[in-house]
Amino acid sequence: MGGTIAVVGVLAVAWIIWGPSGEGDYPIQRTIRYSFTVKNDSAHYIQDATFWTYAPVKTTSTQRTINLEASHPYTLKTDALGNQQLHFMFKALPPYSNKIVRITAQLALSDEPNDLAVDDREAFLQPAPYIQSDAPAMQRLAKNISKGSDYKTAQAIYTWAANNIKYSGYIREDRGALYALKQRKGDCTESMYLFTALSRANGIPARGVGGYVVNKSAVLRAEDYHNWAEFYYDSAWWIADPQKKTFAKRPSRYIAMRIMGVDKSNSQASSHRFAYAGKGLTVLMN
Repeated sequence: MGGTIAVVGVLAVAWIIWGPSGEGDYPIQRTIRYSFTVKNDSAHYIQDATFWTYAPVKTTSTQRTINLEASHPYTLKTDALGNQQLHFMFKALPPYSNKIVRITAQLALSDEPNDLAVDDREAFLQPAPYIQSDAPAMQRLAKNISKGSDYKTAQAIYTWAANNIKYSGYIREDRGALYALKQRKGDCTESMYLFTALSRANGIPARGVGGYVVNKSAVLRAEDYHNWAEFYYDSAWWIADPQKKTFAKRPSRYIAMRIMGVDKSNSQASSHRFAYAGKGLTVLMN
């Protein structure tokens, strides 16, 4: 996988345009908007107030980011997983002041997964934090669920998770796949981790994805953030979402903002949506 790519936005309104690559078919056009309030809650100036957030993933089997527009100058960084991060810096933020950062993304989507090469297949087969695919209990269940072909096995894993994991409502801290398996409950994150772990235990590459589920162009809201899984089959990534009872259908509703995984080039990889730095600084998604 490649390293970090940085692009600097030098205008108050900056556009990044990813032209058509000639590969794949993404016929559905959609625009999403979201914004943040960056606020100085202190009585002093904040020097070099820093805020970053994810833009939609550059390319997946069902999504391509065509345009990005931001209301303030930024640096765009792309990590090895394809995640795009918008980094904003405010040199001197006055006391008790705030700035509204607005972001608009134009996307091309598809309901038929496009082929997408995987440089490091093994990375999506290994145990990882919260993805305990090597745990004995996970291995036993994975063996019992296996149906022979990867697609049928992934579908059986999805069905088991959808039918056996009770939705507990939002849980602030990640609990992981083994928690979901033992407790038979969790939120969308735990269902995503469990599907991923059982898939990897069966030798099927799988990964977690974070973003939003929308049926049309929309303004994204913080409370609608959602996690789901993808498995790799027939040279493409396919959606599996046990919590929302969705398997390999209507993926154009899913706007991927973050592909989860370990990437040393992304120092904020553990943050789900955004992060900031500066004494007295607060940031809220509007």
